[in-house]
Amino acid sequence: MGVIAFAISVSLLFSKEYPVLKPDEPALRARRVMRDTGLRIIPVVENSILKGIVSRLGVLSITSARSNLRIADIAEEPLVVLRQEEELSEAVDKMLSVDEWYAPVVDEANRYKGVLGLEHIISYYLRKEDKPSSLMKPVEEFMTSNVEAVYADEHISSLWKKILEYRYAGYPVLDSKGRLVGVVTQYDLIRHGFTRIDFESESPPRKGPRIREIMSTPPITVRPSDPLVKAAEIMLDRGIGRVLVVDIHNKLLGIVDREDIVKAIMGRS
Repeated sequence: MGVIAFAISVSLLFSKEYPVLKPDEPALRARRVMRDTGLRIIPVVENSILKGIVSRLGVLSITSARSNLRIADIAEEPLVVLRQEEELSEAVDKMLSVDEWYAPVVDEANRYKGVLGLEHIISYYLRKEDKPSSLMKPVEEFMTSNVEAVYADEHISSLWKKILEYRYAGYPVLDSKGRLVGVVTQYDLIRHGFTRIDFESESPPRKGPRIREIMSTPPITVRPSDPLVKAAEIMLDRGIGRVLVVDIHNKLLGIVDREDIVKAIMGRS
């Protein structure tokens, strides 16, 4: 299908109900907020002006040597900042071009207004009666194959290092026989309290428990022949960013995430 022509602006879809952080607050507050809410980014705002964002990777990088950091010390420049009057098609293209799922929204004076997430785009199209035809095509046309996985018996410290090095949001988890048994994400590390502060300043270095102790089970899966809309509905209903694609023997074939859904909606390859 061709590119969808959006006739709406960012202002109609972005969320205004987002917690924010102040630059002078303790950095560990970001960890608590993410643990409690599951958010991927938190805007940093001072006197109504957007100052940056804190990401999950920023929280995972807090060190024991500098545990007295403030929010300003771990805040990042967002890769994308959207204007509330911006046309939605342009906004989504900006987000996809830098592989960002969330972007803060400001007005013309850089006053913070909220956050636009890819799930807002997906939700909008799932509510429409005339859904894009791409959503009715099989998942296998849009999934990513050759997915890198981790093993349930690996230590948490190994997972933590992989996430920080490769910047992956999460991994499928396999057992010793290569069977899919769960999923582990950045949020699982934060939710269970495993950040850099937990792996430093110990002799010998702490390895932490095994991945199987913090992974989410059972893994949420679809079949390659399922329509893409099924994967989209599962993601929104369960508040997850991706689903795994398996065959009838539960063998991992691929993964499809929110970005894949939005690319399909927008007619992107």
